[in-house]
Amino acid sequence: MFNKKSLYINAIKYNTQLKLDYKKLSNNQIIEANNSIFLVEDEILENDIAYKINTSQKEILNTYISTLLISDTTKLVPKSLSAELNDCETSELNNEFDIAVSKTTLFETENYFDKTGIDFVYSAFHILNLHLEENICKNQLLIFLFNNKAFILIIGNDSSIVFNKTVDLPTFEAVKKTHFYDDDITGQKLFDEIYYLELNEIIHNTLNKFYEKSNDTFVEKIVIFYVIKELSKEQIEQLSEESLLTIDYHPINIDEAIFELSKNKHQNKSFIKARKKVKKTNFNNLFILIVILAIFFGAYKLFENIIEKQEIKKEEIKKYVKLPNHININDKIENHIKLIFNKIPYDVVLKKLKLEENNLEMTATLLADDTFIKSLKPSLDDIYKQINIKVEDDKKNMILSKIIASKSLTLNDIIYKTYEDKYITDEFLPISRVSEQLKILFPKDTIIKFDSSTKDIISSFFYSISMLVKTPSEFFEVINVLNDELYSINIAYPIIMVTNKDGLLKIDFKLVFNQPK
Repeated sequence: MFNKKSLYINAIKYNTQLKLDYKKLSNNQIIEANNSIFLVEDEILENDIAYKINTSQKEILNTYISTLLISDTTKLVPKSLSAELNDCETSELNNEFDIAVSKTTLFETENYFDKTGIDFVYSAFHILNLHLEENICKNQLLIFLFNNKAFILIIGNDSSIVFNKTVDLPTFEAVKKTHFYDDDITGQKLFDEIYYLELNEIIHNTLNKFYEKSNDTFVEKIVIFYVIKELSKEQIEQLSEESLLTIDYHPINIDEAIFELSKNKHQNKSFIKARKKVKKTNFNNLFILIVILAIFFGAYKLFENIIEKQEIKKEEIKKYVKLPNHININDKIENHIKLIFNKIPYDVVLKKLKLEENNLEMTATLLADDTFIKSLKPSLDDIYKQINIKVEDDKKNMILSKIIASKSLTLNDIIYKTYEDKYITDEFLPISRVSEQLKILFPKDTIIKFDSSTKDIISSFFYSISMLVKTPSEFFEVINVLNDELYSINIAYPIIMVTNKDGLLKIDFKLVFNQPK
């Protein structure tokens, strides 16, 4: 969306303020950023603010304006039911839920920006879901405090949303109207106390209501996101003691969250479609272009061969920057492992296996003196040219040996899977984003360690992975998960498998994440 010179304006209306966050971009890179805050009272944008925004839009025609719903009364609706809703507009949240808002409420937000126009409208639930996309959350109660409302999600053991709710919070204006209010100082203290008590009650009521309907999920942690810090460290500690749960209290950058939502990946989640941008025609440049074309038209044939050669070079470059086919690479390694397992005879107890592209090293217990000669070596002869054995211990016909096989033979009778879709290449993912994404793809206790990176036409991040599984089939399931990704993520040699004292299989291997530079 921001491939050329463009302007992004995030316009968020708080209770009595409108904050404008400006980002000037060129080729998806932020080249300038600033913000301003205005006091507002009307139900439509004041003329002076609208004038400021429209002036910027005239200077940069490729301008996009985004906002959050002014009155966020949204509800999460299962996708199977969202089509049946009347008088509502829906927006996508994730694979299971849509967000529904009344047409009247959506019109209120659109009408507020009638003088400037608006491109993207999101809900506070979109911000919470963005957090879920970027972080692993299980058995958690998430609360986003924004504009006198608490937006609540409970996340189950499988990281899915199992409960949602929106609750009103007390306002300072309401406290001022009570007979307990004397002045702003005592009023603020009173508001702080009421705010804490209300939030405490909201947490307890939410958990009680949830546990009445569900026995499958037990909340282990509460995460509270805020824009304006209303609670002190002592109050958070007190909340934690009273709820008997760990509580994290984090600020959230709404401007950056909405900016992320307004990018290509999340644009379709907006309640409205972005305005079509009018392309400005420069007639002077057009005239010059016509003259240039007229001059060079007669000489076109002379340069035709040069142009064709340039096109061929471009195609070669495109082929060169083609990302590694991760499904093909993963499938070859998976079949290699399965082939080795199928070749191990019944009278061999495998202790450790180290598999490289052309070599194999095994530590195993042989149950008979002639096991290696009669069964193991003949099985491996179909795969390797050289196979050697070194006996490490021999007790009661239980022979602990190290088997080394090298110079693997070419297997021509296997047809491997290949990736046919297009990879996601619309933005460059930094190491931190890639590491977080990998945490989601692997089982909970997997150790993921970043090793190094290379930056050429293809940028590759190299990781060391260590995971515990009960059976090799669980490892193959992880490979299937990687294969379902729209990114080039492939496992790499060496693959090391060791059976630990608990009978679990510890698997260590390399992983590569590839993307265009």
